[in-house]
Order: sequence, then C-alpha cells, then structure tokens
Amino acid sequence: MSMRTNQIKRALPLLAVGLTAVVIAGCGGSGTSSGSGPPAATTPSAGAPAGADGKAVLPVPKNPIANTATAPGLTITKALVENNVSPDTGKPVDDHLEIALKNTSAKPLTQIEVFYKITDPKKNASEGYYTKLSGVSLKPGETRTVNFDNTGTPDHYAVNKYSLYYLDKNALVVDITASAPDVKPATFTVKKDSGGAEAGVE
Repeated sequence: MSMRTNQIKRALPLLAVGLTAVVIAGCGGSGTSSGSGPPAATTPSAGAPAGADGKAVLPVPKNPIANTATAPGLTITKALVENNVSPDTGKPVDDHLEIALKNTSAKPLTQIEVFYKITDPKKNASEGYYTKLSGVSLKPGETRTVNFDNTGTPDHYAVNKYSLYYLDKNALVVDITASAPDVKPATFTVKKDSGGAEAGVE
C-alpha cells in the first residue's frame, strides 16, 4: 500500500468528524436565528397577565378605535378608579377601573370596545390599554358596568398588574373612550389620588 493511500485513510475519519460538526452547527444556527426574535403575541410576558383570549395585557402605542360616527347612543355614566364597592355585598373591594356604560339609542349595541389612557402628569408619563368587551351587549336604555381587575368573573376584564395604575404612587388621570358601531364614541375622565392602588375604601 502506497504512502499516499495511507495518508488518505488516516484523513477520512478526521474529515467525517469535521463534516458532522459543520452539519450540527448549521442546525443550531438556524434554531438560534428563528428564536432570537420577539416572542409571539399570544405568549404572556412575565410582567403582564393573560387576558380572556390568552394574549398578554400590554400597552398599545395609540388609541386603535377608529369610529367616526356622530349619532348619540352610548354614554359613560360613571367611572371609578378607587373606592370601589361590590354591588353584591356592598363591601369595599380592591381599587380598579370600573366603567358604567349606558345605551341611550333605540337599538341594541354590540361590539363594544374600550381604550383607556393612564397619565402621570408629574412624570409626564402615560400608558394606553385597549380591550374588546366580548360578551357585552346593551339593550336600548340598559346600563351595564364593566370592571378591569383580573378576577375573571363575567363583565370583568384583565389588566396589566405592572401598569402605572398599580405601580405609580403619584396622582393619576385616566381618560376613557368607549365605542360601539354606528354611534359616537363616549369619553370620560377620572382622577386618581396619589398613593397607588389599594384594597378597599381609602
């Protein structure tokens, strides 16, 4: 057997090891690249609980409500951001956003959506949140109260427990917009005292 043949035989195992390493590295590189992007929108982050649809409750950059209707029909009769009371027991419950919606039109209102913006005037900081009120419809003349508090009960919707509302100790302003098709969006502004969210009556 020639010296050249012996050299080739000795080189073949090394070549096989090298090719295997290249293939493995190529597979690993592909996985790392696809996994390095942002997580899917349906995966809740550690700082935001999941809503009823499984998506994380995260701030939105601007109000997504595009309703340009001008006919009256939907009003916000009351909004609370503190000193909430249970309608069932009459006892204080944890502070949260509570909105009373009234249908003043002659037809049922469905596909209701809500956008609320929390602002800290002292810090000049704000966050906006958007929710579709799935399952909520208003008969003509009906008033219905919706809550944003993570209890998961009917007419209660998920919130981000790491929002300004829960973490900011300064006084806050909450601007609310509620909308339903074919009627003018309703707006309401409510102020929250300094001290952060607390349990029960302050």
